[in-house]
Amino acid sequence: MTQQKRNIKDYLDAILDKDGIKTEVTITLTNETMTKIIISLLLAGVTMVTVFHLIKNYFPNAQLAALEQEVYHISKTLNQ
Repeated sequence: MTQQKRNIKDYLDAILDKDGIKTEVTITLTNETMTKIIISLLLAGVTMVTVFHLIKNYFPNAQLAALEQEVYHISKTLNQ
């Protein structure tokens, strides 16, 4: 049995008709499609974590830098 490839237009035609949205819609997901969806979600999660980590580590926190500067000035004043 050959599986026919479907594009987004086919899915929209299955959902919409001349009267509007169909109330009964059947979408068949194969193992291959489910695997692609799961891998895509996992990769999206890994990408988000990586981007967050890079932003956190490569862009300095202005508030933290200001606090460090204040602590440095206070300790310098106390040591005099």
